[in-house]
Amino acid sequence: MLIAVIGDIHGNVDALWAVLDVLDRLAVDDIICAGDVVGYGGAPGECIDLVRGRNFPCVKGNHDAYVVNPEIMSVAVREEAANVINWTRSALSVEQIEWLDALPSFLDYEDFQVTHASNQPFPEWHYILSPRRAAMHFLFQRKPLSFTAHSHVPLLGMHQPGRRVTLELFRNLILPSKVSVMVGVGAVGQPRDHDPRASAMLYDTDKRSVSILRVKYDVAAAQNRIREAGLPESLASRLEWGQ
Repeated sequence: MLIAVIGDIHGNVDALWAVLDVLDRLAVDDIICAGDVVGYGGAPGECIDLVRGRNFPCVKGNHDAYVVNPEIMSVAVREEAANVINWTRSALSVEQIEWLDALPSFLDYEDFQVTHASNQPFPEWHYILSPRRAAMHFLFQRKPLSFTAHSHVPLLGMHQPGRRVTLELFRNLILPSKVSVMVGVGAVGQPRDHDPRASAMLYDTDKRSVSILRVKYDVAAAQNRIREAGLPESLASRLEWGQ
């Protein structure tokens, strides 16, 4: 079985179209979303309708949660991001907001789980960007494999009993036995690893392998949607550089 895991779409429907086109041609058996369907991009409603219309299992990301309930945004949320969240909420229908609200916090499968950020107890959304944060994540990982988003960077964390937790940029791998693995799926809509291509992960359950997929998309079209929505220019320009 070939499973695709995507995340951090962030209202970038042009990137989402491109990724789904490739995944459809690969004939993947299932597509799972690790959250943040909205935020930053200029087409949040279109992204919701596409994910919802294709009935992808999806967890709730922090931006999804903030759009549903802006009052839960912490003081750490930058003013620019808060303004975009408020704009996003105004651009969505009641039905679309209700769909975001109904998303679960995690998904459990036979041999893997999906969360948006670290699976440490809520309400905080912890970035897994250090071995220490990865170690905290592994304390609550219930399956041999987990997929996360939130960092916008493709990452690979590994934990073997009696050894230090490691965290590195993602590399394709065959899942080792007796080792817990955390895969950061990168971002569809706003990559931050200095590669502007959209990112997705492919999990082959028969081969026990996880590999990365990078997809070029129409960055200029996504930038135009941001500008036409009156959102900050920085959100448009960063797409070109993948940062």
